[in-house]
Amino acid sequence: MLFRKMLREFKANFGPFFSVFLLAAIAMMLFITMEGHVVSQNVARSKYHDACNLSDIWMYGEGFTSDDLKAVRNLDFVEQAQLRMQVTASAPKQDGAQVDLFLMKENEVNTPYLIEGEDFNPDDTDGVWIANAFAKKRDLHVGDAFTIEYNGVTFTKTIRGLVESVEYEFRQADGDADTYLENITMAYMSYDAFPVREYVTHLIKQEKITAADIKKHADTYQAVFDKLDEYGMSVDDLSQDMLLTLVEKMSDEKLTKMMPYTQMVIKTTDGKALAHEDEIADAINHRYSAMIDRKSVPGLARLDSELDQHQTFSYSFMIIFVGIAILVIATSMKRMVDKQRTEIGTMNALGMKKGKILFHYLSFSLFISLFGVIAGILLGVFWSCPWLISLFAEYYIVPGLHSIFHPIYLVVGVAIVAACVLADFLSCKKLLKIRPAEALRPAPPKQGKRCLFEKLPFWNKLSFQAQYNLRDVSRSKLRAFMSIIGTAVGMLLMLYGVGCNELVPQMEDMMFGKSTISEYQVKLSADASLSEVNAMQEELGGELVMIDQIEVSKVQNPTTDEKKKQTITVIEGKGLYNILDLDNHITSIKPGTVSVSRKLSEIMKIHVGDTIYWHLYSKNTWYEAKVGAIYRNSDTQGIAFLKEDFEKTGAAYTPTLLMTDNKDAESKKTLSYVSGVNSQTEMKEAYEKGMEVMSIMIFAMILFSAVLVVTVLYNSGSLSFNERIKEFATLKVLGMQSAKIRGMLSRQNFWLSIIGILLGAPLGNLTLNAMINSNGENYDYMLKVPAMDYILSGIFVLIISVLVSFLFAKRIKKLDMIEVLKGVE
Repeated sequence: MLFRKMLREFKANFGPFFSVFLLAAIAMMLFITMEGHVVSQNVARSKYHDACNLSDIWMYGEGFTSDDLKAVRNLDFVEQAQLRMQVTASAPKQDGAQVDLFLMKENEVNTPYLIEGEDFNPDDTDGVWIANAFAKKRDLHVGDAFTIEYNGVTFTKTIRGLVESVEYEFRQADGDADTYLENITMAYMSYDAFPVREYVTHLIKQEKITAADIKKHADTYQAVFDKLDEYGMSVDDLSQDMLLTLVEKMSDEKLTKMMPYTQMVIKTTDGKALAHEDEIADAINHRYSAMIDRKSVPGLARLDSELDQHQTFSYSFMIIFVGIAILVIATSMKRMVDKQRTEIGTMNALGMKKGKILFHYLSFSLFISLFGVIAGILLGVFWSCPWLISLFAEYYIVPGLHSIFHPIYLVVGVAIVAACVLADFLSCKKLLKIRPAEALRPAPPKQGKRCLFEKLPFWNKLSFQAQYNLRDVSRSKLRAFMSIIGTAVGMLLMLYGVGCNELVPQMEDMMFGKSTISEYQVKLSADASLSEVNAMQEELGGELVMIDQIEVSKVQNPTTDEKKKQTITVIEGKGLYNILDLDNHITSIKPGTVSVSRKLSEIMKIHVGDTIYWHLYSKNTWYEAKVGAIYRNSDTQGIAFLKEDFEKTGAAYTPTLLMTDNKDAESKKTLSYVSGVNSQTEMKEAYEKGMEVMSIMIFAMILFSAVLVVTVLYNSGSLSFNERIKEFATLKVLGMQSAKIRGMLSRQNFWLSIIGILLGAPLGNLTLNAMINSNGENYDYMLKVPAMDYILSGIFVLIISVLVSFLFAKRIKKLDMIEVLKGVE
């Protein structure tokens, strides 16, 4: 009997119940979409990291020795450690694609993850292992020849295997505006496979290696250098030809010392990283330049930040939609129970237990929210989460990643259902405590009293319709609250959607109209000599830019916690590569000082006038600088120097970019010391392609905003109509036309929407920037939503409000006055 009654009530109150179903389904689907991506990535990454024996510590230096490795391995907390050398090379036959080359004699830590072919063999001097994603884009296969160019030396190896690197879950070639997997690959080779003789010979001819360098690494020829003293000569007196002859006589084993190990990767037993820095530093007598953990490895940290952002979104959106569903249940069920007061009394009088009656009314929210949660789980697990995973698979490479069903879905699903049932229970419990004899009689009318609005000085000047609506709002505070909050959240989501559509051009203007405004960017390879670069700059004009990795501190001899891994940018101040002030206007660096990015200054509490200390990753020499200004950078944090001030420090100046407006820059692509040339048009297209995900988010925000506003306003209007049905019937009897009654209902929805819009709008700009910047500590956008976007968003919400009001026109027109007024409710 009660089950059939429940079905009849579902049919009679389809609108509110369908709204709860829809909100529960959307909340669950959004949660699984975002959180499902997070948990699926975490499970796949955990297996991936274990399979590759991901290190906890990355240590950089000018040259680590086997004695250093042995000393570190002897530490109690070290599980495994390994030496390697990393250089940035290029693939000349693949359009100069970037090759991050790792040279190793062991394969113990951060091992390549095999996709196809043979496992990496550090004793194979003829083979190379390259990234599977790159190979697929470039149509390369196991057994093909692969040519690499580094520092003017070109060599070809056979592809033995296609692999992925656990340190490169995110990868982006230097100078690319977005992720293009065809432009970057990791390559693994035996340390002994590198053509060191050709390499050293080339560097001698380029005057990048001197006799002093050879003396430092070649003890065998110490006797030769000692002889120089007898003739009154020094190593600096040796000619280039004499050096080349000396190199020809050196063994390959001795020459390999000219290629020192620049990295040591360490796996600890306790999973801790920088907590052990002092012990490691003491073990190797502080012969290192930088030590970092996974939080500072770009290929890992970028995905960590993305997943943190998705997890925040998953709970935020779920709470928003469930909160609105709870308000709908609370108002709808209270109305239903009040309306069925005599039915409840009758069931009590016939001997039906209160627990059974209570369960009957709780079953409305129980089944509706449960079905909504089930629908959301099915949509999330089988559609939206796999879709999101496939979307981000273009940007992050994690082998074995697929959508999984996680127990947290059930926990959240149960929590959603429980929250809806609890809201139902709190709405019903008061009436269910009434004795049957009282419940069989109509509820006594509420004692009339003046509402708050009647105390307004201009109350008597208001129209009848305005006074009527204000009294109704005062009597139904929860319904009004639901309308206002729902509309405010809808306004926020609509503002995100409309605002983001306008913010993309803003972000593009900041990047290409203010920061990097040159028509061409010439990317310089690591072996480019200053004389070659200066000659090209003289020919093309433009501005040289150096970008490198550094450590920054506020104190001398800092501890681990007092250092930050950041980026240094060195510019010439010619206006082709600029920094922006805190209001996103182009500003300049004060001569004799260094500028610090806003987010770094906030984290390290750095102020204008302070002295900071920094050093390049590749060197252990620290320098000091005075802070002259704080600037804002949207996606890179660190410090900025003028070239003339940087050169005064004595640090090696190695430009990485030439910014120029000369169209002849395109012809420089074939130069050995140029790794690529990008036009501003190409970079804009790449940037816009990278914003495709933003376009999808815009559409989703607008859609969910519309759904939320329609759901809230429809339910508010429906409840208002049902609560005032006798009043509307009376007004019709007194001669008021249906159009005027609908107008009163529309005005109430309209003004509640206005209040919601005004409450939601001020939070738009603040929350939108917070949402964008939540993608990692390197992001620091301060975008301003145009006033027109606020107006458009508000208009869209109001249009929805007006359209919803028309849904009640037919119900008001068909209102049966006699039926409504002849009986007791």
